[in-house]
Amino acid sequence: MELANGNLSLRYKEIFKIWTQIGVNNGYIASNHAFFKHAVDKKLKAIIVNFVQCLKEENKQLTALLKENGILAPTTSIDYEKLKMKNIRGKKAINDTEISTILSMNIASSVISVSQALEMSVKKKHTAKYGELHMRYAILGAKLIRLSNDKGWLLAPTTI
Repeated sequence: MELANGNLSLRYKEIFKIWTQIGVNNGYIASNHAFFKHAVDKKLKAIIVNFVQCLKEENKQLTALLKENGILAPTTSIDYEKLKMKNIRGKKAINDTEISTILSMNIASSVISVSQALEMSVKKKHTAKYGELHMRYAILGAKLIRLSNDKGWLLAPTTI
């Protein structure tokens, strides 16, 4: 199937994948806002902010791709404020070790998702953007592993 401008349109499977990924990213953005409020370590907060920025950039690219093909992207019903690098006072319900663990799973999931999108992309501009996002997520993951190791949040396997 071709669009009026001669570009190949997205297949239903591709549309569903992109639509789903935007929804997953919106969930990650929401959970990372909560993590940011509970995190104590400033470097961990910086990684959270960078991850949210990557997710928003990915959603922007995916939304544009859907729009190019005449499809409206899902919207989030919550309008989040910008994250700010300042201390938030209050009772801490989630500790940095738990946040680091969940964040590492979310970043790994994003690397996989962008890798799949990279595999599906046909246009050079999309391939370049997905490649850039893939590297950004991979670098964030490496920073988080280093921080977790330095802070003692990674538990080494023990023997009996």
